[in-house]
Order: sequence, then structure tokens, then C-alpha cells
Amino acid sequence: MKIRNWGHRRFHTGLIVLTLCITAILTGCGGGTSDTAKITDAYIDGFSKFYEQGNEYTDLGLQLQADYAYGWAAASVSAMRCCADNLISQKSEGRSLEEISDGRMTDWNEIASMSYASPYPWYFEGLIFNAQGKNDEAQACYEKALLNPAFSAEHDETLSVMLMMSVEELEATREKLAALEDKIFAVYKPEQTVYPREALGFDDVYLCTLAKECLASDTTDYRGALRHYKAALKVNPYEGDNFVGCALMHLYLEEMDEVFFYVNEGLFVDPEHEGLNKMADILNGGVS
Repeated sequence: MKIRNWGHRRFHTGLIVLTLCITAILTGCGGGTSDTAKITDAYIDGFSKFYEQGNEYTDLGLQLQADYAYGWAAASVSAMRCCADNLISQKSEGRSLEEISDGRMTDWNEIASMSYASPYPWYFEGLIFNAQGKNDEAQACYEKALLNPAFSAEHDETLSVMLMMSVEELEATREKLAALEDKIFAVYKPEQTVYPREALGFDDVYLCTLAKECLASDTTDYRGALRHYKAALKVNPYEGDNFVGCALMHLYLEEMDEVFFYVNEGLFVDPEHEGLNKMADILNGGVS
């Protein structure tokens, strides 16, 4: 519960960047089978970077940031694997989705809830609607993916090659995704959440605005506002304002262990944040 020594601890800073060399890959693509594999493999490799970043954060004791990285990887990988499962089922004779998925997640909302920061659950769900001829539903999903700045229309739409892949190609891709999925879930247990999936769920500023609107409607609804602040922190655990929101709501709820936790964790990632430092000063003045 101590705060005084926060300044002596180091934090591995910087937002995680998905490093996919799609431009270089596309330069050499001629449309053959090997080219489609290059594209899907590049994304699998890119998603694995988030898993590796999660491991690094775990080693540093930064669990909120580790959960962010693992969740981003899990939502993206599971969505791509679910897309492959659906396409295999559609292109195969007599093979149900349940048989192909073999107990893995197939509900798009459940997959997306692991990280609303990732745009890929929306995009891969759109691909499946596309494959089913449900063009309006597909377009709605694509538009929601495009709202997220993490999605690149120029590069990410190359993933539509999955619609043209053979069953054999899809199965090979699916095997790689399932192996990565297993690695992620060996170290990451998704938190059960009932927070709704919506188009702007990736935007922590928007989510904090919902929290403020919640309090404007009922000045004592700290638990309701906390729900939005926690959602904001989950999609951006690098912004001090999100930690302040969580800490303040717990303070009003007189849950002091949680207050100390969010102030301490927030100062690791944003040590110059004025609000966090004010809270730290107040809390330090109240401890012996």
C-alpha cells in the first residue's frame, strides 16, 4: 500500500506497436498460394509480438500492461482462428463449426471482449458475413473496424485473401493460430466481462466521457462510473487519467486498497501526471 517509493521503480515505456511488414510482402505478391500464406503468416507473427510483449511486462511485474498485451493478442488470434474455422466449415462437406472449433471460442462477442482495443474481431466477423452473402452485416462490421486507428484499410484488408484460400490452406493457417492461441492462454486467463461490445469501445477518451456522464446523471453512482473507467484502463493502460478515474471512484467507495493500487500503478506509467501526484501527496500525508 506504500506510495512514497514509487519514483525509484522503472517502467518499460511506450505503446505496443504491431510490426507487420505487409508493404514489403505485398510488393512481391503475385496472387499465388504461397503469397496468401505469406500474408496470413505475417499477421500471425505480428500478433505473436503482443504475446511476447505480455511476457516482458509480466517479468517486469506490470500486470495491467501484460493483460493488455495478452488480451490484444488473444482477441486478434482467436478472431482469425474463428474466421478460419467458419470458412473451413462452409467449404467442407458435412463438417460443422462445432466439430472444427473443437471447444475453442466461436462467439464473436466473447472473443472481442478480451480486448476491445483490437479491431480484428470486427473485421474477421465481417469476412464471415461476406462469405455468407450477408453484405449489409459485413459492411457494418468493416465500418466498425475502420473506426479504430489500429486498423489500416490499406494493409489490413489484404486479409480478405482468406476468403479465397482452399480448405487445405485454411487448415494449415488454422493450425498455426491454434498453436499460438494455446501459448497465450497458457499464461493469460481472460477476465469475464459484461461490458458491452460497441463501435467506440477501443477509445478510452470516449469511455471516460461515459463515466462522467454517468456521474452527471447520478452524482453518487460511483460504481457505475467505475465500470466505464475500468473499461478505459483496459484499452489504454498507459494514460494517467484512466488510473485517476479508477482511483477516485474507489476513494468515494472507501475502498482504500484499490485506491493505493491504481495510484501506484498509474505513477509507474505516467510519473509526471499532475492528478496522480496530487493523490499520492494526499495519501502519503495520511499514512505513517
